[in-house]
Formats: sequence, C-alpha cells, structure tokens
Amino acid sequence: MDSHSIISQIYEASTNELDWVSLRKTLFEYLDAEAGTFRFRDADGRSTNVFQTSELGEDPYSNYYLQIDPIRSAISKLEPAVAGAETVVFVDEVVDANLYRRSEFYQDFARLNGREHMLIGLIGDSDHTIMSFFREGRAFGTNERRALAHLLPHVRRGLQLRRKMYRSELQSRLTYAAFEALPGNALVVDGNCNVLFANASAMKFLACRGLPISMSRMSSGVGTRLVVERGEGSRFRQIVQNAAQGGSGGAMRIEFDAPERDRIGQLAVFASPLPAQESPVGTPVLILINDLSQPRSAPPCVFSELFGLSAAEGAVAAALLGGQTAEVVARDRDVSLDTVRTQIRTVLRKTDAANLRDFERIGALLGAFAH
Repeated sequence: MDSHSIISQIYEASTNELDWVSLRKTLFEYLDAEAGTFRFRDADGRSTNVFQTSELGEDPYSNYYLQIDPIRSAISKLEPAVAGAETVVFVDEVVDANLYRRSEFYQDFARLNGREHMLIGLIGDSDHTIMSFFREGRAFGTNERRALAHLLPHVRRGLQLRRKMYRSELQSRLTYAAFEALPGNALVVDGNCNVLFANASAMKFLACRGLPISMSRMSSGVGTRLVVERGEGSRFRQIVQNAAQGGSGGAMRIEFDAPERDRIGQLAVFASPLPAQESPVGTPVLILINDLSQPRSAPPCVFSELFGLSAAEGAVAAALLGGQTAEVVARDRDVSLDTVRTQIRTVLRKTDAANLRDFERIGALLGAFAH
C-alpha cells in the first residue's frame, strides 16, 4: 500500500474523519502485524487504546498489567533520538529478552495475546506516547522499522492537530453557550452590520413586525444583516463602525409607533467591541437590544448595591427607567418635585451617567441582566 495514502488516513483519523479501526487495519497490513496498540491521552484527559477492538485484552491490561508492563516502563525512561522527534525500537532493544520472557507480564498476558515480537514507535511527545505492533513466530526487521519511522512524524503531528482542534471546538462551544445564555436580545455583528451570531431571544424578538430594527437577508442570499430603518440607520452604523475600529461603541434610543401598546415604542441599543479578531472589517461588535416599551427595570436594591445609592435614590432610579417623569415619581412617592430632582442629580453623579439618556443605557443593561 502506498505510504502517502496511509499518511492521509492518519490525519483523517486524527480529525475524526476516519475511524481508528480502519487505520488500524491499514497499518497492520502495511507492517505485516497481527495486533497492536496505540494508547494516547486526548485533550480531555482520557487515555484510550484506539487500536483495541475487544475488551478481553484491554480491561486486564488497563486494570493490572499496565502497571507491571516492563516495556512501557523502560520506554518511559527513553528519550527520542532528537527532542520532539520519533524513534522506532525492537522489544529486545529496550528490555532483556530472557528477563522479559520470564516476567509475569509476558507469561500471564503478553504471550497469550500474541506479543512475542514487538515493533515500538515512540511518538516523541511529553506523554511518552507509543504505537506498538505485535506478531508471533517472526521478528520484525529493518524494512518494518524504516516504514514505521517514515509514518511516525505524521502520527505526532496528527495528535497535535487533534488536541488543537479539540481546544478550538471546546472554546467555540463555550463561547456559543455564553452568548446563548445572555439574558435579553444579544447579537454579534461585524463592522458592516453583518450578523455573525444572534441568540434565540434576539432571533425571536427581531422577527416581530413593526420594529424599526430587523435582520435582513443579504442580496447574495447568504447571511443576514442587522438593519435600522428610517433616519436612525446612519447613526446606528456609525456606532457599530466606531466599535469595530477600536472605539468604545455607544448607545442610542430609537422611538417608533406602537399602536397596539397604546404608547410610543422605545428601543435601547447598545454596541460594544469584543476582543479583537483577524477580520477585514475590524473587531466584532456585541449588540444588546432592550425594549423600553416593555420595561424590565432592575429592582431598586440593585442600583443601591452597585452604585451606593440610598434606598430612596434606588427607588427613584428604578422608577425613571420604568418610563416615569420626575413629576409622576414625586407624586407617587408623595415628596416634592425639588426633592426628586435632587435625587436624580445624585443618581446621575453616582452612576457616572452624563445625562438621563446615558443613565437609560446603563439601566437597560442592568435590566437585561437582572432577569
């Protein structure tokens, strides 16, 4: 069999595109082996013998004979010919043949499992991973040693690729789970407002009719773009581009007619840069959309705990985010208008908000995360 084809199978097995059993059969045929083991530690910490198709030999080895295996013990003390390189050895080059055959390991396990002659490849990694091939009756020769030595660099790179892919996949899953778990409507867009990700809440919310913001399918038919209608679209794009180009982003409030709610609808839109990525359109941008028409104000205690507001100031802060005017707040709390205005100034100062609109941006975020 052509070695180039086998090398391709090694990488396919390492990336889960080919099962290890198929690779095992190919390698056994190529090296004229009757059996073999390939035990390595995956990125998730599990150690698996991917060449083992039966538990009859694997369970006894894992449970007992692994600890008294004289060959593995000797190999763990060997260093590859060059650091980070690979080495191929015969069994009698690492252990005394007579002592090996008199050992408990050979008499009770190896002999019964066809491990009389062994060809062992050291992968050259920090785990001392080995790939071993066995047969009875005939010792392995220089041709098999040379053939395995030619394949081992690709085995080592395949394992490195496998671990790297596992870490990338895990990071991707964790990132997806984190965004999906965000309360409220969260999206990630690029500098051109193309949607890179949208959580389930955002997908459902932006599908509602009558909103001034939506996801529109691109003319190419591939992907979607976040679109703000009417005169606010230009300002929204400027905020997104600012965040994508290294700025701090920003926030805006969009008003729209909502006759079914018997009031003017309001959306709070917040754009913030995410950690930089290699992208022709700059840094990805996190978009949070909060419907102020359906107030989701954080409870007063949240404002008090986060910003050091008194109980009265926290209650005023929560009421303002509910859409109430200072006059209504004063009436509902049975205090003077001057008292409420003083409390509003204190709220703005303690929250570092430039004005009420800026405070609404802060409150929209707190409201989203408080539910």
